[in-house]
Amino acid sequence: MDSSGSFYKEGLRRPLEEIREDIFFRAGGFQKEAWYGGFSAYIRLGICQPSPGHALEVQKALKRMGYSTRTSENKGKTYILPGTESRSDEKSSLWK
Repeated sequence: MDSSGSFYKEGLRRPLEEIREDIFFRAGGFQKEAWYGGFSAYIRLGICQPSPGHALEVQKALKRMGYSTRTSENKGKTYILPGTESRSDEKSSLWK
């Protein structure tokens, strides 16, 4: 594929469940994407609030990098958090 990034974009077009970790891919390959800020925040902090409409793309890119994530909503905002299993409301008062 060409050097403009079409190789990784092809992989992100698949459903989240079908994306596999690519140990040779580097985070910098996503730098030109509009959602890169949320992606890089997650890598640094382990949590992020991507721009509206970009949560799935960020989650797919993180999965490609080997991160296990889940999404959670709080007051209409979507957050990407570590792990794949949802926590019950009793266990987490932060997201009430």
